[in-house]
Amino acid sequence: MDTKVQKKIEALHRLYSKNLPAKLQSIEKLWQEIQQHWDLPSFQVFHREVHSLCGSAGTYGYMNLSKFARQMEQYLKAVLQKEVMDSTSQKKISTFVSQLKTYAIPDTAKETLYLETSTSESPENKYVYIMESEAALSQQLLENIKAIGYKPYLMQDWPTLKMAIQEHSPLALIIDTDYLDKSHIAWISELQKETSPIPLFCIVPTGELLPRIDAIRAGSQACFQKPINISDITQILHYKCSTTPSESYRILIIDDSEPLATYYALILNQAGMTARPLTQPLEVFNELESFQPNLIVMDIYMPECSGYELATVLRQESRYTKIPIIFLSTEEDKDKKLYGISLGGDDFLTKPVSPQHLISAVKSRINRANVLNYFMTTDSLTGLLNHSSILKQLDLHLAQSRQARLPLTFVMIDIDNFKKINDTYGHPMGDQVIKKLSTIFLERVRSQDFVGRYGGEEFALILPHASLQDAKILVDELRNQFSQHVFIVDGVHFSVTFSAGLAGFDETKTVQSIIKQADEALYQAKQKGRNRVEF
Repeated sequence: MDTKVQKKIEALHRLYSKNLPAKLQSIEKLWQEIQQHWDLPSFQVFHREVHSLCGSAGTYGYMNLSKFARQMEQYLKAVLQKEVMDSTSQKKISTFVSQLKTYAIPDTAKETLYLETSTSESPENKYVYIMESEAALSQQLLENIKAIGYKPYLMQDWPTLKMAIQEHSPLALIIDTDYLDKSHIAWISELQKETSPIPLFCIVPTGELLPRIDAIRAGSQACFQKPINISDITQILHYKCSTTPSESYRILIIDDSEPLATYYALILNQAGMTARPLTQPLEVFNELESFQPNLIVMDIYMPECSGYELATVLRQESRYTKIPIIFLSTEEDKDKKLYGISLGGDDFLTKPVSPQHLISAVKSRINRANVLNYFMTTDSLTGLLNHSSILKQLDLHLAQSRQARLPLTFVMIDIDNFKKINDTYGHPMGDQVIKKLSTIFLERVRSQDFVGRYGGEEFALILPHASLQDAKILVDELRNQFSQHVFIVDGVHFSVTFSAGLAGFDETKTVQSIIKQADEALYQAKQKGRNRVEF
């Protein structure tokens, strides 16, 4: 574990232990005041303090105290539902309060609260190992995967693959299920359980279920049925494997308990994510706008509003309907958990939750949301952002450029004489031309850039922090590379070009105005003879 993070977590444990007597004394004082003067709001505060103790005590190693506080919290909840306290309830609660301090001893044998630092392959790793028996398909895979910037290698058998993995762990594996027997399924599935699992993609021979079951048992993330559309593999491979450390998951933790929120944030940060604690739930809109989280971890019982209420509000806002929500509470009532799911929650974890469980739940929910979001926001033919998605990104990055006063260039690209290509060589070849240009975009643009299929044979590029001059150099390189590619159909060789129009950002630009200027520049490029870049 990272030494600095470990020291922070240990400091949190020491601080919690130091503050625990005062916490218990505060609960005892609240109870004394309630006995002198009963009122429902005070009793609700008392219940909330005990509820907070349930989760925090277990998290910081006081499991016996957490279990006892849980029994007490359940009893207080029953009294709350009656909204009245009789003498029997008063005696019972007094007994609970008097015994709390006797459980304030940390467990000597508790589950480890620390995790080893997750290690990931260097972003320079571009190796992809392929096991496919069909020579023609193998060659296609090699050529197309190399074209999008990776280093594919063909493995002839399992000993060769195992030796290659020992020498250099790859970014991904592509394996035909004909190679998978029980022993190899077991071996390769173990690779997926390591700290840095190797993404596996399988090629299946037919539409039958059994080969897909074998692939799943081996840990495959996607299956491709023969005859294969190669672009499907390259798109999924690029999507699954192109994430860089700077694109770590962003997690917003909403919990009124600062020790818990800080602790969970440290655990998730240590696992390679970027987690931010929020102890004031009414500030959630500001945090969502500035932080733009991939997932929200939310407590149920908070003083200003409940997690249920907050989730309901978020699910009624179209901007936040797709953000996964994980409820985190000491609540064990199945009906309450189902209620949370019905409000739009994606998972419900019961405090205290182990670091491993929290990390696993967060990753699995984000991964699932990313898969769904990928298919909702990308063009099915090219794998690029679709029309609405590229416009949303343009709106977002214009706002960021305006705030940070940084340059941005928007590019409109149109394939020259595309109708003639369709009419002469057929629409399937037209699709191949579009896919080839899309592949060049994916290979050559920077990681911070955004590429979308604007419609038909038109494309759009968003180049943050790029001046018009820098953008023109990049787009000219793309144009030259595309024009040099030779397409072949029925023995006929031909090449294709594109024209591009650029528009730069300034303080007056809106989404509509910058698109209009780029479109006008594109029109100039067409009028000046095509196969050129204008701004």
